[in-house]
Formats: sequence, structure tokens, C-alpha cells
Amino acid sequence: MRYKPPVGHGSPPLQKAKGEAQAVEIRRLSKPFWITVIISAVSLMAFVSFLSWRLDRYSIRSSENIFTAMLDDRSDSLAEITLEYGYWNDAVDNLVDSLDLTWVRETFVDYMQDELNIEGIHLFDGKNQPRIHVIEGKIADADLHTRYGPSLSVLVADARNTAKNEAPVPATGLVGTLEKLYLASAVLLTSYKEDSDTSTDHVLVFARPVNAPILTEVAEKYHLPGLMLSSLPPAFWQAGFDIETVDRRHLGFFVWSPELAGFRILPLLVIGVLVVYIGMFFSARTFFRRATETVHALAAAKHQAEKVKDLLASQVRSDPLTGLGNRRLLDENLALLQDVKPLADGHALLYVDLDRFKDINDTYGHETGDLVLLYVAEALSGLVNVDDTVVRLGGDEFVIVFGRARRERVLSTGRAIVEQLSRPVNLDGATYTFGASVGIAFSENPSDLLRKADVALYSAKRRGRAQVAVYSADLLDFRNVPMQSAAQPS
Repeated sequence: MRYKPPVGHGSPPLQKAKGEAQAVEIRRLSKPFWITVIISAVSLMAFVSFLSWRLDRYSIRSSENIFTAMLDDRSDSLAEITLEYGYWNDAVDNLVDSLDLTWVRETFVDYMQDELNIEGIHLFDGKNQPRIHVIEGKIADADLHTRYGPSLSVLVADARNTAKNEAPVPATGLVGTLEKLYLASAVLLTSYKEDSDTSTDHVLVFARPVNAPILTEVAEKYHLPGLMLSSLPPAFWQAGFDIETVDRRHLGFFVWSPELAGFRILPLLVIGVLVVYIGMFFSARTFFRRATETVHALAAAKHQAEKVKDLLASQVRSDPLTGLGNRRLLDENLALLQDVKPLADGHALLYVDLDRFKDINDTYGHETGDLVLLYVAEALSGLVNVDDTVVRLGGDEFVIVFGRARRERVLSTGRAIVEQLSRPVNLDGATYTFGASVGIAFSENPSDLLRKADVALYSAKRRGRAQVAVYSADLLDFRNVPMQSAAQPS
């Protein structure tokens, strides 16, 4: 791969003293301004966020207080109605002493359903056995456990806790399930005289449904938008109230979406923020107007310095003819390999020396020789991976430093180089024939690679043209490497 230095940017040169003075001015002017901008922006956004959040929390709490008061009022209202019918001599006469169905129809059926929205009326005797049910305006049998769950029996037991022969105290609460929820009230039937009360063992229960139509009515009356029953707790923008039956069972939540004051005034807060930032912008215009020329001058000076730096780096680390790296780049890469853990075969380096290159230079001139070297550089660059580095040491000698390559790929690359460079090449309309010898070295110590590859290359040269040799300790005794008659100096 060719050595590619960083790209620089050209601009007119500036005097060093002037550039330094402008840099000092820029820093002096910019620091107070940007500190003020950051502090103001953070403070303003924090205040806006906190104000909006506090207003929304207040809206939710206020809405929950309204719902709690509404539920308490409805419970008290149902308790009053239950007490009115349970603490009544006529009710004792017609429900306890004798069960008068005509009186029941006239008293409970029409008025209770239509006017008071009481869907269920139930009477229990002293053994907690139901004596009569009025369901949705009709006297009918009812499966109370399916309708109200275990909560109703707890409510009836609470109503029986009234002190004997005293004014009864209604027991009121939620019963049922999330799908069928009721607000119910139970009272111990009691008769009264001017100077005494007489308790019975019968309990009267009234139940109002808590269903979608009722919730819609409540939502409109008390401004509780979207009021519904839910098994999930309210989201952070919603209000909620736990649904707990009289037997302490948690069924779910009343959930609704109140109007959030913070959200409503958010546009005004945004406008306020914009006004503040517009003011800051106009305040900053003067600063930027004064600083623009200085910034441009510093940028131009920086670009020019980078261009010179890149040019020097390119000249120091690259070969001017081929664009490949040079000996300095090779030394730097080998030094970097000291900190890289090698594969099992160690680090790899491949040393290439052209065959018959001197003949081409002597016969056709150095211009043709330069064309050959450019061709070889392109050929070697095309045979390596992106993490490999191709270097021209000088003359007709090239080196490839492999990244993390296994032995098979290194040997395959060496054979491919010999094969490709042995083919005739057409350059500027003329055909030239040369070749290459390759020496390969593997070592865990990068500093040994070039020396060992040079020994291997020398061995390949002694064996003849177009040879690949891999370093081994035996090659140090050159008597073990026969000199082939076909070999010629490069």
C-alpha cells in the first residue's frame, strides 16, 4: 500500500507574532461570553423544567383531592340514605316482623332505581341468610358472591357491630371486582321510640354501581377527563386513586388525565426562553463582529502550518518516486510491532529484490528503470491487505511488513510476487522482461525481521532467479546454499 500523508489546506501565510496576538484576543473575549451563555442556558432551562413540573404535580394533586372529596361525598350520601331506611319503624314492621312484598315494591322498586340510582337492595336475617333481593328495579334471586365477591359479607358484619338498642351506624365502602364495582352501604334495621331504640338482627344493604356511565357523569361534573377503571397505575401525566374494597383487597385504580397547568403554559415558557436567547444573540453579535477577522486569520495560519507539516511528513516518510513508504516508515512500523502480540508464527516481513534490473537501466536508461519501479510498486500494493505496509528501501529493493498474517498468506504472497513480476511487461509501447527474488522472515522480535529476511533473500539469489526463500538458522552457513549458474546480480 502507498504511504498516504494527511491532507493539508492552503491559505496565505501570516506573521507569527500577529497570529499569536489574535489568538490571545480571541480567548480573552470568548471565555466570559461562553461561560455566561452556558450558565444562563442551564439555569433557564432548569427553572422552566422545574416550574412546569411543579405546576403539573400541583394540578394532579388538586385533581386527586377533588376525586377523594367526591368519593367521600357519595359514600356519605349513600350512608345517609341507608340510615334513613334502616332506622325506620315502617321498615322494621314490613321487613322484619312480616315481609310485605307490596310495601317493598312501593318503597324500593321504582323510586330507588330511577331517582337514587340504587341498583341492588338486599335484606339479611340474623343468620346472614338473604330474605329478599331487589335487582335493577325487580324482585329477583341473586348470586351475591358472583355479584359482589367476598366483600359484601365483611360489610354486613361491620354493620352488625352497632351497639345494641342504639342508633345504628351504617358501614359503607367499595365491593365487587374491577369489572363489576359497587359502592355499598349496610345498616342494622332499628326501630325507635321517643325514649328508646330497639335493634333487630336484620341488615339492609344498598348498592350503587360504579360503571362507565356513572364515571362519565362524574368526569363531566367534577372535571376529571377520561375517568376510568384500570388495573395499571396512572402514568406520570395522569392522576389516580387506589381502589380498595372493604375487606382490604386492592383491585386497581381510578385513573384520569387532568388538565396540567405546566403543560398549558409551556408555550409561554418557550416564548420566554426564545426572547432571552434572542437578547443574548444580539448581545453576542458585537463580539462575533470583532472576532471574525481574527478567527479567519488564525484558521488560515493553522491551515498553512498543517500543510507545511503534512508536506514535511510526506517527504520524511515516503519515497518520492513510487509514493511508497521509505526506510524511516519501515523503522517506525517495526518499532510499533514491539507492542503487538504476534500470531503463532510470529511477525512477518517479505524482502523483494528485482532480477536483471541493472540490465534494464544500462540498456534502456534510468527513465525506463523508473517506469519499471512504478510498475513494481503498483503490483506489490495490489497484492497486500490494508493492514500491510509496502516500503521501497532504495534502488530495486522493496519490503512488505505484514499486519497480522498467517504463514500461509505470507508464503502465498511471495509466490504471487515472483509469478507476476516474471511476466513480460508492456510500458510505453515496449515490452520488458525482468523478475524478482523474495526472502521471507518470521520472528517474534520485530527488530530481527529485516536482517533475517535479508539472509533469506541472499539465499534465494544464490539459488537463481525467481526464487522464494524462508529464513532458517541453516541459511547462516552460506556453504549450504549452492550457487546456481543462472543467478545474475541485480
